[in-house]
Order: sequence, then C-alpha cells, then structure tokens
Amino acid sequence: MSTESNHILIYLIVLLNAFSQIMLIWRLKSLGTARFAFMGVAAALPLSLTAMMRILVALGVINGRIADQSHLEHFLTQTMSILLIAGPWLATAAAVMSSRGRKIVTAPSGTCC
Repeated sequence: MSTESNHILIYLIVLLNAFSQIMLIWRLKSLGTARFAFMGVAAALPLSLTAMMRILVALGVINGRIADQSHLEHFLTQTMSILLIAGPWLATAAAVMSSRGRKIVTAPSGTCC
C-alpha cells in the first residue's frame, strides 16, 4: 500500500468514527435540541483538528515526516492523533452524561427509592 492510500484510510476511519458517534448522539431523544450541539461538536472536532494540523504542516511549523520531528512536534502530533479518535467519543460521553442528568432531574417526585 502506498503512503497516499494510508492517509485516505486514516481519514476514512476518523470519518466513520465521527459518523457513528453522531448516530449514537442522535438516538438520545431526551436531550431535545441540545443533541444538535453535541452532534456538532462530534463532527467539528475531528474536522478542525485535521485542518489545523494540515495548516501547521503547510506553514512549516511542524515537520510532515514523523521521523524528522522534534520531541515537542511529536508530542503535539500524538496529542492531535489521540483527539481525532477520542474527540467524538468524548462528545458522546458528554451527551450521555447530560441525558442522564436530565432524566434524574425530570423524574417524577413520587418514584424515589
């Protein structure tokens, strides 16, 4: 496999991960219109991180080859790579926690314990 096809596969994995998290957030009907904000975060986070890293590489701030990167550049690249995958998951976790909090608050008063 060529390097270019590897880049495309990585972007496909990130896209499918974000899409699956968006579908999970969509199923949280108890959030109402707030789920659109969580879906936006789940979609925008990987897109903005990818664009930011591409801009940094294009400007020459970060070396495009990992083998030629300094320790700080490598740390930044690793952090962004982790956030590419974990970002939509964190948005989904925040949506689920928000959904559970709303269910507890809106529970009828006579059904406690």
